[in-house]
Amino acid sequence: MRSIRRTLQNVKCSCCGEERDDSLVASLRADPTVHVCRDCIGGLNERAGGIDVTPTLPVADMADAIRFCESAGFEVHAYDDGFAFVHFNGQSVFDLDLIAGMDPTTNHAGCYIITADADAWHTRLVAAGLPVTAIEDRPWGMREFTLTGPAGSNIRIGSTASPPS
Repeated sequence: MRSIRRTLQNVKCSCCGEERDDSLVASLRADPTVHVCRDCIGGLNERAGGIDVTPTLPVADMADAIRFCESAGFEVHAYDDGFAFVHFNGQSVFDLDLIAGMDPTTNHAGCYIITADADAWHTRLVAAGLPVTAIEDRPWGMREFTLTGPAGSNIRIGSTASPPS
């Protein structure tokens, strides 16, 4: 597989006027000359009545959970010894909550991260040596896999599957 490097460029957000990395900006379908940054998209989502949800995953050992999340490429911000916020690329993805006496074998918690490129996530997590399932195209139109955390939580990661040719 050949690696393709992309040169990042700054793009001015048509909403706030700030210069942003082009990976954090989307263009409107109806007018590709209108660029909106992730921060403004979030504000527009709120104004349009949208909600933002961050699941909380129980953990048996906070230090172990933080190490795991960081090895998966997440940024972790500990609030205190029993709670932490987990982000990816500046976005909240889930929180960690220390539950005394939790048994990871009976943990049925999980969350679903929808991303533009599940294959890239899978490649990165496999390279980090983390416990992931094979990536598959599912009948419900998603290409996905599961990352299992040290406390037994299942973090499903997927993207819209390409339609068959």
